[in-house]
Amino acid sequence: MALIHQLEEKRVLVAGGAGFVGSQLVRELLAINAEVLVYDSFLHGTRENLMDIRKDIQLVVGDLLDEWKLSRTFADFRPEYVFDFVGDTYVPTAYDVPKRFFRINVEGTINILMASKMHDVERVIYISSTEVYGEAQSIPMKEDHILDPLNTYAVSKLAADRVCFTFQKEHDIPVIIARIYNCYGPRESEPYVIPEIITQLDKSDVVNLGNIEARRDFTYVADTARGLINVLCSDIPDGEAVNVGSGKSYSIKELVSIIAELMGKNDYEIKIDPKRLRRLDIEVFQSDSSKLHAATGWQPTIDIHQGMQQTIDWFNAHGRRWSWEDWVDGTVLYDA
Repeated sequence: MALIHQLEEKRVLVAGGAGFVGSQLVRELLAINAEVLVYDSFLHGTRENLMDIRKDIQLVVGDLLDEWKLSRTFADFRPEYVFDFVGDTYVPTAYDVPKRFFRINVEGTINILMASKMHDVERVIYISSTEVYGEAQSIPMKEDHILDPLNTYAVSKLAADRVCFTFQKEHDIPVIIARIYNCYGPRESEPYVIPEIITQLDKSDVVNLGNIEARRDFTYVADTARGLINVLCSDIPDGEAVNVGSGKSYSIKELVSIIAELMGKNDYEIKIDPKRLRRLDIEVFQSDSSKLHAATGWQPTIDIHQGMQQTIDWFNAHGRRWSWEDWVDGTVLYDA
């Protein structure tokens, strides 16, 4: 079984640690007394996500594509462990800037792996995505599910996923791959569907959405972060992939009902907006995380109602706004 406290007083570099999941992971590491350095370009992450813990971490503003700065950071900090969250992740954006997605998601991953090899990192965990599986051929989805990505983002994540597998074999880099399912919670930094629903219900009784029948495995961000620490600390062999998800799926329509009830919105209307539909959509994602549970005992502790309530409470306590609302102009093409 994994002992997450083996990271106590260890030097841990979190690439992308100012992002949504990354910043929660940083908090979980601090809670077990790890020494943390965040390496982030702030392309998607925000300083606001680190504001309350800034004095407890080291911070380097840098791009994974800047090999010199990345190597210098490794040399100075001498990390024993590395979490790689860096990546373009918002699916609709990939339609417009596909080359940027491949550069950041694939080339950036290669740079992290080579820097880790050069500086004798004990283990790297690459944060991959459930999107690499494509349309579900079986429910729930195990790690040996066929890999058949259906959008540009997913293809770039699969390319990086396989780079990790190959570099572990060819270069003996100690990297493990975590395929996370949809996260939600405080500090979401992109207009994903849950913050979109909360924002729209906060402003009116009408919710404009796309495919409300699509089902996703939503895991509260703190559970995901703890799952990732367990993956890193597990005895699962390097080069393998591990699912991190709740094992339960909810339709977007069901999410609206849950959130509306928690927000006291008893009379609401859902309108289907064709502009919010993906060009290629996937009907169901649902995780089989039995591999991680068997290796570490990890399982989610926060159910959908508790997690949604905590997310709504955070939203209300932080000015009833998300960081992405500062730059969104016009219609948001939400992504589940």
